[in-house]
Amino acid sequence: MDVESRLAVLEQNLMERLAAEIAQDAVLDALIATHPDQRAVRDVYQAISAYRLTQFGDLGFEQQAPAKSVANVFGLLREQFDAWQGKLSADI
Repeated sequence: MDVESRLAVLEQNLMERLAAEIAQDAVLDALIATHPDQRAVRDVYQAISAYRLTQFGDLGFEQQAPAKSVANVFGLLREQFDAWQGKLSADI
């Protein structure tokens, strides 16, 4: 497969993933907005996101991934978690 074909496949995969994430985002927004105990949702989310960050760090260590790569992805994860935390906080 030539470079152009590989790039086209990667772009298609990225677009499909983006579409799935947007749909998932809409479902999560709807669930959050209609949940009767917004504070509980926020508290559980904080606990789960902190745990996921720990899991990711542990996995990077176990896989002997380069520290810079782990730190970069960790930062991206933190940004996403913080963005969702903002959505949850805005609803309370």
